[in-house]
Amino acid sequence: MTAPSRIAFVRCLELPALDDLSALDAAFAAGRPRAGHVVALLAKTQGDGGPADTSRAAFVASARALLARHLAIPPEAVDERVAFVVSGGIEASAAPHMIVLARAPAARPAQGTALAIGRHVSAAVPAAVVGTAAHIEAAAAAVRAALADGGLQPRAAHLALIKGPAAAGPAGISAARAATALGAAVALGEISSAAATAAWRKRDLAVWSARVAVSSAGEFPCHEVVVLGNARGWSGDLRIAHRAMADLVDLRSVVAGLGELGLVAAPQLSRTDRARLVATIAKGGPPPDEMLRGVPMGLSADSSQPAFRRVRGALAGTIVAATGDPFAFVSGGSEHQGPPGGGLVAFVAKVRR
Repeated sequence: MTAPSRIAFVRCLELPALDDLSALDAAFAAGRPRAGHVVALLAKTQGDGGPADTSRAAFVASARALLARHLAIPPEAVDERVAFVVSGGIEASAAPHMIVLARAPAARPAQGTALAIGRHVSAAVPAAVVGTAAHIEAAAAAVRAALADGGLQPRAAHLALIKGPAAAGPAGISAARAATALGAAVALGEISSAAATAAWRKRDLAVWSARVAVSSAGEFPCHEVVVLGNARGWSGDLRIAHRAMADLVDLRSVVAGLGELGLVAAPQLSRTDRARLVATIAKGGPPPDEMLRGVPMGLSADSSQPAFRRVRGALAGTIVAATGDPFAFVSGGSEHQGPPGGGLVAFVAKVRR
């Protein structure tokens, strides 16, 4: 028996203030999408993105309350149905916004491939495992489950968004983020478990994936995974493409990723093509040697602004210059997520048939 077809929905909405979710409220009221079909909600908030940034928690509280009202369930039950992936910091040309990911049964049988969404929430990861080599397999198992949920083969996945646990302190967060990213790369078939473990132990950033974006924090007890790809069994006109970025100004890779979806940046998307672009998600980090194309960036010399904020702003500027769309979800903290000193970018767009 043929499995029923599904269809994915992606909406990018304004976020004027942390407690102003009127655009999301209106979308639910219009059924575009229905609140019951939402599997994840991403947001770029007006905070600084640092450890003390309260904007992320404030947004999640507001969104959880709104979803609870539309779903007629207690707010604490929302987290069982919806993943919240929130990144603070809107440096340079990025603007605060929300990206709604939803899925529903399709009205017609699927033909060919279309955007697919898989989701999985793991059991709590034991504290003794978090930030160790054993964390790699725990993350890999969670990503495999999300792939299965979306009917996605590993090679068909273009982006795995993961919220995961972290040990205390900056070093603990970095170690956990690295282990989670490497585990995802194992599940996506990019590297072996042995290679992932070796890279984690050596802190070898030359081993990386262009299809993984990880957020780690102590308040996340489990792995919450959302995978996006193009798969059979899914309907609609949405597709996803991704590219690795060699450095923070790798405009050529940004243009190539857009081109895979039939969007032409020459040098910037036309109004028509920009209307077809639905979502932009990127990850990036500072160059380990603080060099950009042979020139010192002086990241550690400027104590007035953290390096990750400068890097995030540079990456956003490069991407928005090509798309012309300030709604770019650009996040920092990119161990093993794209080339060192560069990053990754993924685009969701409507394709012409």
